[in-house]
Order: sequence, then C-alpha cells, then structure tokens
Amino acid sequence: MDSMNHYLCGAAITCVVVAAVIDVLTQKIPNWLTVPSALLGVILNFHLYGAKGLSSSITGLIIGFLLLFFVYRVGGMGAGDVKLLCVAGAFLGPKLVFYSFIWMALVGGVLALILILYKKAFSQTFRNLKILLLDWILRTHNKDANLTIRNETSIKLPYGVAIAAGVILAVWLKRIPDFGF
Repeated sequence: MDSMNHYLCGAAITCVVVAAVIDVLTQKIPNWLTVPSALLGVILNFHLYGAKGLSSSITGLIIGFLLLFFVYRVGGMGAGDVKLLCVAGAFLGPKLVFYSFIWMALVGGVLALILILYKKAFSQTFRNLKILLLDWILRTHNKDANLTIRNETSIKLPYGVAIAAGVILAVWLKRIPDFGF
C-alpha cells in the first residue's frame, strides 16, 4: 500500500468512526456526513489515481450499496447504514468494501448476540426468527409480523459500530477471515 492509499484508508476510518459514534448517540447516520464523505472518496480517488481511481471508487460505492440494499428493503437496517458502506466503498474500492462487508457481518452477529444476552431477549428473538423463517419458506409475507427496525418494540443495534469495525478490520488485515474452508 503506498502512502497515498494510507490517506484514503485513514479518511475512510475517520468517517465510519464518526458515523458509529453518532449512530450510538442518536440511532441515525446522517446524510450531512455520508453524502459529502462519499463524494470526497470519489474525488480523492480521482485526484490521486486518475480515471482508474475514479472507476475503483465508483465501483466500490456501488458494491457497498448493493451489499446492504436488500437488507434495508426488508427492514433489517436503516438507509444510513447502506450509505455508510457506500462511503467505505468510495474510499476503499470494491475489494476492501467487500472485505469490510464480511467483517461487518461477523462483528454485527457478535454484537447482536451480546445485545440479546444483555436484554434477555431470547424468547422474543427465537419467536421472531421462527416467524421470519416460516414467512420466507412459505412466502406468506405476513404483514402482522412487523419485524423491521421501524417497529418501536424491536431491539435496536447501532449497526454503524459493526460497519466501522468491519472497515477497520478490512483495512488492517486486508483480507477476509479464514475459517479453514
């Protein structure tokens, strides 16, 4: 990694850490942070690496969007989470945003388990999983389930924390976890 790439990684980490702190405090990741940050990632990549940097940045942004958009569409996370992974993609490009996604999912799973333990929400969680799995298998689209993050009774996980951890791990390790498969 050349020194210019250190600037991109540092800027990406700064953006996602600021977003994670805001997410913890407000349960939102604001547009005033994500939109300019994504633009900055695209502009810096173009400035530093020309057309190749521009292409890598835009591809990373699009991949970041696609990786989380469907989870957002089914109510599994907020739009700010999607935009934050786009920011990571704009700075880091397609390979590292994918690695960030893998690490983010692992960290997010661990954080979710910790939150379930802390809130003592085992029965609610298993009931919700049963409803979601049956709905998915039977394709019933049960509107009464209301198991999205928009439900006031849902346990909320500030996913910006998992995204920030995923980006930091991807930048630091530059690979995805190897489980021996």
